[in-house]
Formats: sequence, C-alpha cells, structure tokens
Amino acid sequence: MNFIIRLKMLKGLCKTICLVAILLLFASCRRQDENKNFSVSVNTPSKILFIYDTGDPYSSAVVENARLAFKYAKLSYDEFDLSNYPNVGIGNLQPYYAIVLATEFINKLSKEDCLRIKSFVSSGGGLAVIYRGYNENLSDLFGVRLKDKRNLFATAGNSGLVFKVDFLPMLGETVISDSIIRDLSMFNFIHFGEKQIIATSSAGAPVAWILRYSLGKVIYWNTSLLSDRLFRGFITQSIASVSDKFVQPIANFAVIFIDDFPTAVPNVKKKIVWEEFSMTMAEFHYFVFYPDMLKLADELNLKYTAGLVFNYGASIEPPFHLTEWRMGKAKVWGKEIEVSRALAKQFKVRNELGFHGYNHISLLNDEWKNIENMKNALRYAQKKWVEEGLGELPITYIPPTNLIDSIGVQAISQGFPSIKIIAGLYSGYFDVGQGREFGPEPWNDKFYCIPRVSAGFLIDDYTKVTILSEIAMLGVWTHFVHPDDIIYTPDEVENPELVRNWFYLPWRGKNREGLYFKFKEWLVNFKKNYPFLRFMTCKEAYSEIKKFDALGIEYEFREHEIIIKTNQKNVFLTVQLDPRYQGLEVTNAVIWHSAKTATTNLVILEAKDETIILKLK
Repeated sequence: MNFIIRLKMLKGLCKTICLVAILLLFASCRRQDENKNFSVSVNTPSKILFIYDTGDPYSSAVVENARLAFKYAKLSYDEFDLSNYPNVGIGNLQPYYAIVLATEFINKLSKEDCLRIKSFVSSGGGLAVIYRGYNENLSDLFGVRLKDKRNLFATAGNSGLVFKVDFLPMLGETVISDSIIRDLSMFNFIHFGEKQIIATSSAGAPVAWILRYSLGKVIYWNTSLLSDRLFRGFITQSIASVSDKFVQPIANFAVIFIDDFPTAVPNVKKKIVWEEFSMTMAEFHYFVFYPDMLKLADELNLKYTAGLVFNYGASIEPPFHLTEWRMGKAKVWGKEIEVSRALAKQFKVRNELGFHGYNHISLLNDEWKNIENMKNALRYAQKKWVEEGLGELPITYIPPTNLIDSIGVQAISQGFPSIKIIAGLYSGYFDVGQGREFGPEPWNDKFYCIPRVSAGFLIDDYTKVTILSEIAMLGVWTHFVHPDDIIYTPDEVENPELVRNWFYLPWRGKNREGLYFKFKEWLVNFKKNYPFLRFMTCKEAYSEIKKFDALGIEYEFREHEIIIKTNQKNVFLTVQLDPRYQGLEVTNAVIWHSAKTATTNLVILEAKDETIILKLK
C-alpha cells in the first residue's frame, strides 16, 4: 500500500491539514456495504464491553492482561461478569463498538443473547475472542464448530506459532518453535466459511483468524496464549482489527540499555575476542565496542542508557574500594589510561550514565545479609561517582542480574536518593523485582519502573514478537545488551540460561556476520517499519511516560469523522481504520507515518492542539 500525503496550510486558520490518499485493496476482510457506520448522535459507540467469568480460574490471567492492555491504550470499557449470569443480564449493546470475550465459559450465554451478539456484529460491531471458548449458537460467528463435544482439546499439532500475515508491521513469516511454545491449549475445531488466517501452529492448524460477518468483524484466538503478558499487545491489536475506527495514544519511545558498561573490565584475553582483534577485554571495550556503538548511534539516530558498575565481584562489607574499577588499562598515543573511568567520562557527554551497582551483586537480603551493608555500599558508590567526575548523580538504577527485593529497594531509597527509576524486567518473578509494569514501583512508589522487555544483539523470532507486542501495547520498546555478550558462549558458561552467544559469532566478522552487524541489520529493518519511534535515554523516557500517564483523552466516532480531545498538546496517536476508508484529512495534527497491517490502515499522528479532527474518505 502506498500513501500519498499532501500538506497544506489553511489561510488564516493556523492549522495543518494532511490529506492522505490510501491506495489499497485487501483481497480479504473487505467490507461490501459501505453505508453502515456508527451513529452520529450523543449515543455514538465509544466503549468496549469486556465479558469474562470470575468462576473460570483458567482465564483469570488473560482477564488481568486485558485490563492492563485497556489501561495502557486508555480505552473506555465496561465489564460484565458471567458468574452473575443469567440473574444479571448483559444489557444494551448500543454504547459499544466492540465486545471482548475472555472466558471459556461463553457456553453459558443463552440463545437469545447469542442472537443479540450476532446482530451487534452484523450491524457493524466488532468481536474479539482473546481466550478460546465455544457456544454452538455462535458457531457461524466464529467460523468453526467442535469436532467432538466430548473431547474439546486438540491432542496433536498444537505447538509452535507461525504468523502468516502482518497482523502487526514486521510480523508476517515470524516463526516461534515448538520448543518455546509447547502447548497452545487449542480446541479441536472444524473450520468452515471464508476467513483470513493470522497465525497457525507449526503443524498448520489455525490459531488466530479474522472474518467478516455481514457488516462487522470477528477475530478468534484458539489458544490461551494471550494470558502471557509478553503477548499483551496482541489484545490491543485484536480490538483494533475488528473496529471500524480505533484510536490509541502512545508514549512513542525506545530505550536501548547497555548493561555492565562501563564496568570493571579486566586485562584478560578471551579467545573469541583475541582471535578477531588481538586485544584484551579492556582494549576491546575501549577501541572496538564503544566506538562501534557510537557509530551505530550516529548512523541510526540512537541514544543509550548505560549501567555503570564500579567493581564486579567486590566484597559486600566495608572497607569498600575501586580496585577493580582501576584495573583495566589501554595505551592511547603511548599513554596508559584507566579504561573504565575514561569510557564513563566520554559516554556521559552524549548519553545517560545509569547506575548498575557498587558491585554486581543483586540487592537481595539473602546476598547482603542486612540492609546496612547495602546502604553503605550505595553511599560509597555515590561519593565515588562525584570524585571520579562522572557528572550529575544518576536517576536510573538497573538491578544487577535483574534481581532486587523489597529490602534492596528500601536501601536505594535511603542510600542513593538521586535514583528515580528502576529499570528491571517486564517479565519474570515479582518477588525478586521482575514482572514489572510501566508505573510506580509496588514496593516504594517513590520510584518509577521502566522495565526492559527484550535483550541481546541477536534478535530471534520469539524476541521479535515480544518487541512488536510491547509496541502494540504502549508504543514503546525497551531493550538491553552487554559488551561481553560476545564471550558468553556455550563453552564459557556452565548454565545454559546464561549463554548469550550460542553460535560463537564474532563481534564484526570478516563478512559482516558478527553480532554488531546482526544488530545493526535488525535496527535498520526495524526503523523502516517503525520510523516514528523516538530513541532516547531512560531519563528522557521517564519524562515522556510521566506525561503519558497524565494524559486524558476522549474521542467520538461519527459517520465519516473522528473527533479527539486531549488535555495535552504534542500527543502521539495511533489511528487504525477499516480498509474501506480510502482517505484521511487531518486537522490540528501532523502525520509521522502511515502503513497497513493485514487488517487495518494505520496512521501515526502527533496532535498539535487539544482537539483533533479526522475526516474519513
């Protein structure tokens, strides 16, 4: 699909109008009747109806995941709990533009209510089934029927995941292996009718599909996969895909962290580095890694946040020291320099120096024995930060090994008060500081969490899916790498979970096959598909996400118009439209990017006023 964009200024009105002519046809998911639209009255549908069942223990995770997806996308919705059904009825569906089903227990729905849902969809509403369930009265709406009512689940071909189309930009032809997704928890269906397959299992069984039902659309996920927080963005995109019009504000930033940099790098020789460069690790950091990362930033307009560590394995008890910090040496113009200090002072000029620890021991009470040891080490590090001339005290803390407990969080509050951000992991175990959302730290709301969703110089397909999901959820990508990723090969690391360079790739390589060029290739392709995403430091992202949290937004869907009102200017918006719309006229906003997914036309806008008007052609 090509977009032809013409910009012009309306004389005397001080507003920008962008005319976007969308020249495309989707072979599938094409609406035949273009006269059915939402009402223009005050009762214009602007909410989602979220149906679940608290009596369904298996779907509780997807219910919570959906609520968080709605929160990040700032979607207005009502909830209906089927555990009270039929004593409490579903009610009027007129206020809603989409229904989301998130329970296996939809078989409770009466034939009458199923007919009402079908009428809602056939009149132009959307239906997203984000957790597999079945009701024979909705069979034609789903495009499937059960193969065996006594044996619901598929017993073969229900592992792995293959995306057949660009449900999100870059997603098509992405393959997650059976070893990663071992059980999709699929119902055993017989398919009928026309539909567009979004994803299949490795064996080719449909996992997600979308279909037209008269004037409306239905998406069905025959899996429990969307219970996983790493797939949360697919909930948001599923709603967008069945909506005639969809508006989502986004924070619009990307942060690349370099953990363990600068660090107490030794003067040791590591085989994989020595064979390529004849350098010690200290020399590699100074002469190769750092210049290459700067070059990458210059070419692709990136910024970094580094995680500085003074000593890698020093004691947890006083006296504290900087012996390891001063260990790494390199000769520059015949003069020997301390690599770690030199790199830190250079890096801070253009990027953000974050704090990764006095040493690389996680702030866990079991490791440090008591909070006083933690606080003493943190205070020593704070003092040395100033004495080493490293600039302003850091506001970003990156937990060593991505682990921290509530005692460690308290220690940071008391021992290093400049810290405002904790950048741990988006996934993982909550009780060791992982599994964090973008928002206040649950153990101490003085801190704000900006969790990292992905890692590594080599982006495999599973990592790619988690990245695209995060962008679909919030318009954000948070990623981290290490300068020593190259040396973490299988023969150097006993624990397979710690291997970062499975294929023994060099850093550059003779034919650009190294980790550096693999990462560069990924970033170049990524920026082609997501050119609007702003790369910034974590400190800058903190300001953006706080602004986003304070954003209020309302919108009204009219027949051929969307009116958006916010309480801020310079708000970034994702607007997705049914492919039947061939043009878009934008008032009080500028267009950053336009594209198509397999199911929608997608436009990224930046609002220049608190009221934005979109006229649809």
